Amino acid sequence: MTKIDFLSSNESDHEARLRLACRVAQKALRSGADVFIACADDTQQAQLSPLLWSFEPESFLPHRALHEDTPAPITLGTAADCGEHHDLLINLCAEVPQYFSRFERLFELVVQVPEVLASTRANWSYYKSRGYPLDFKTI
Repeated sequence: MTKIDFLSSNESDHEARLRLACRVAQKALRSGADVFIACADDTQQAQLSPLLWSFEPESFLPHRALHEDTPAPITLGTAADCGEHHDLLINLCAEVPQYFSRFERLFELVVQVPEVLASTRANWSYYKSRGYPLDFKTI
């Protein structure tokens, strides 16, 4: 069963959520996990990609778009399709991706933006009503 973690930040802007996604991806990468980041749309994916390249001045987080052939440990896509991934999912979509249960671990990222709070609360209720193990941490 998928282990689901909600990570909450006191920051109140959309870019803070993208930076948090970079932090989670970096930590997962260090542990050897393959990461799939489900972006809300192509615009968000285009905003996240340069952050992954420049997240830390002395390093970068190698990634690719889902349908690119170049291998990379981090893949960016949308709620529509995750390819063959099944290790770690970072959900930046408002809705729960249909494929979430094939992943070993899922992260929902919470920032203090009204629409993000509403969607992550709804996602918490969705997972809880289906009996998934949930954890909540403030960082």
